[in-house]
Amino acid sequence: MNELTEYEETDVTNIIADSIPDADPTDIFVFLMGPYRLLDPSYLYPDRGYPLPSDPLAPTADEVAPDKIEATLRTISRRVSEETATTAFIASDVQIPTKQEVVRNDLDELGMAVIDQSVAFAEASDGNAFIFTKAGLTTGTGAEAGAIPEHFQLRSRDDRERDPRTFAILAEAEKSTNGTNTYDPKFSSASIDEMDDAYDLRFKYFTDREDLIDKIVDFIESYVVPMSDTP
Repeated sequence: MNELTEYEETDVTNIIADSIPDADPTDIFVFLMGPYRLLDPSYLYPDRGYPLPSDPLAPTADEVAPDKIEATLRTISRRVSEETATTAFIASDVQIPTKQEVVRNDLDELGMAVIDQSVAFAEASDGNAFIFTKAGLTTGTGAEAGAIPEHFQLRSRDDRERDPRTFAILAEAEKSTNGTNTYDPKFSSASIDEMDDAYDLRFKYFTDREDLIDKIVDFIESYVVPMSDTP
């Protein structure tokens, strides 16, 4: 058995299902990856008093830290689950600790390296989406966007283990002002921008939170559900 399909002799799919309310191992799972925090200028310049940058995923609820995008991603995953025939989730929903969490909390279990978690959750999912915003701390998402397509050998047309159309990059942008139905990217990275050329995966732009949800739903309904192994 692939070591990334099980954790402590329990199937990862079952752990995901047990971690999410009303989920079942037979669900069509969609793994959402994105920044968990905003780039906080006070981290680099603690004495300057710079405000947090604006971001379409910045939390609006008073009880949530203003830089904690993770809360927004969790809300988006719930919305997507409600609007599609799938169960969307983020990594921190799943009750498998990272190696650092095991040490920090003195847990009596092995834990999983963060990137191994991401690959394991992608293995257990029918669709995978990587979300990038200009002001989000996207280092982790960038690592996932490299490791996961390589794990499934998406670069090789002959040896691919998944259909690349069940993977999507969603990047923040703004509508062009030239009268065309095009986008001007706000998030831009040469490596990420050309992933559709390298791996044939889907690439979509979004302008705000609702647009992001619409684009994820469209991706799921166009590719993930039709290509799912679930009858």
